[in-house]
Amino acid sequence: MSKFKLASILFFISTLFLKFSSMFRDIVIAHQFGAGDIVGAYNAAMTIPNTFILFMLSGMKDAFVPSYLKYDKQNQGFSHLTNIVKGTFYIGLLISLAGAAFSPWLIHLLFPTFRDDIEQLAIWTSIMYFFSIFLVGINAVFEGYFDAKGKYSFSTFSQTVVVLSTIGSTLFLSKLIGGYSIALGYLVGTIISFLIKFFYFGPRKFINWRQKLNIKEVNTFYLIFIPVGITIMVGQINLNISNFYAGMFGADAISYLNYAFRLVSIPQAIFGVTVATIIYPIIAKARTNNDMNLFKTGMEKGLSIMFLFLAPTVSGMMLMMEEIIQIVYQRGAFDGAATVATSEVAYYYVGSVLFYSIQVIIAKGFYTLDKGNLIMRIGILSILLNIVFNFVFSSWIGYKGLALSTSVVGFIYTFIAFFILNKHIGWLSVRKIGKEYVKIIFSCIVMIVVLWIIKHLFEQFHVFLYVTTLTIIGAGIYFIMLWALKTTSLYDIVAMRSSNKKQ
Repeated sequence: MSKFKLASILFFISTLFLKFSSMFRDIVIAHQFGAGDIVGAYNAAMTIPNTFILFMLSGMKDAFVPSYLKYDKQNQGFSHLTNIVKGTFYIGLLISLAGAAFSPWLIHLLFPTFRDDIEQLAIWTSIMYFFSIFLVGINAVFEGYFDAKGKYSFSTFSQTVVVLSTIGSTLFLSKLIGGYSIALGYLVGTIISFLIKFFYFGPRKFINWRQKLNIKEVNTFYLIFIPVGITIMVGQINLNISNFYAGMFGADAISYLNYAFRLVSIPQAIFGVTVATIIYPIIAKARTNNDMNLFKTGMEKGLSIMFLFLAPTVSGMMLMMEEIIQIVYQRGAFDGAATVATSEVAYYYVGSVLFYSIQVIIAKGFYTLDKGNLIMRIGILSILLNIVFNFVFSSWIGYKGLALSTSVVGFIYTFIAFFILNKHIGWLSVRKIGKEYVKIIFSCIVMIVVLWIIKHLFEQFHVFLYVTTLTIIGAGIYFIMLWALKTTSLYDIVAMRSSNKKQ
């Protein structure tokens, strides 16, 4: 088996572990605090600092990988790593100090309906998240370094440490310090993640401590990084806007929206991001060799394979949404009423999972072509649209309209991005992609119809066994249909697996 394919498998496994540990974190929070004011305050308070965290964590990796590889070819990789780590430290420290200082004012301004104790919880949650930002930035640079070296699993392991620390703090400190335990766990986890990297390299090989900061090199990097980071932040910014609107409906509404979004977005995180990460080196290599045909083929396969896995997962969630939420969240302080309310919101979020997963792969195409500024402009447009749609839909159906807005904006965002990318590269084979999508959608329809007809046979089962049984039957029907329709994406995956065995 080739090193790249082995790394891809390890990355997929570590990504699954990261995403399921993130889901377990949400389960623990739901168990300890339910969907009331404490969770609402936590979700509200972390929105702004989490935007900067996502900016650093995801945007940094997408920008640093090609940048590092370019310098490494000139035997200046370590020097470049040092410059970016130092530059990011100063920038991140400035954001941390400013954010922490302004947190009391921001929380009071954005969430004036919070009572005094909940406001204090929100303020300190925001402060702790802001204090973590400068270390998050440094962690992100090194995670980009590991990705550049093909060690994808190390990056996800690094992020998993933070999640596990949050879980541990919530479990063991919630009775002692209440809702403060969640943010404290994140801050401690960020410190631990940094120390793991520090001791992995050793003090001497961590960076070149004596090297003078090359401000020009840092500025050049950040001119590339900022559009990428802003583009990746778009989803989080739109989520923040939804949280601000949700604050008008009370802290409970913020909780329902965040629980639903995190659950529904798991398929996107697993399949969309994983396929995009694996496809990225392929299209980047094609771009380097000026092989536009290979670039287009990589994009087409990425879009098709992603949809192959994502479509049935989302369809199954639509069929069993309330049961899934019951399994994941309903225990402890999270009761049946919270399950129903969260389910109602989750249905409206489903469209966002489909469209933003497609957009993730399209965005990789823009980054590879050094056209990050274009998709950044589209992202800014989507933020403006989200503000308008949030107002319109929330006036129509309340806080559930905020989830619907996210899906509608996701569709518009993805459609415009796809159209503009094609204008720059010459059109992808829309007919080929469309043909694959039709086969996949038809297979999903057959799967859902059969499950709908037979699901009453298993309603007396325990909810976990009910969901598991329907999932297994549904997966079997779906893949049989794909095989019968001779879906190219399925054959590509089988061929890839056969190739792995031969190697």
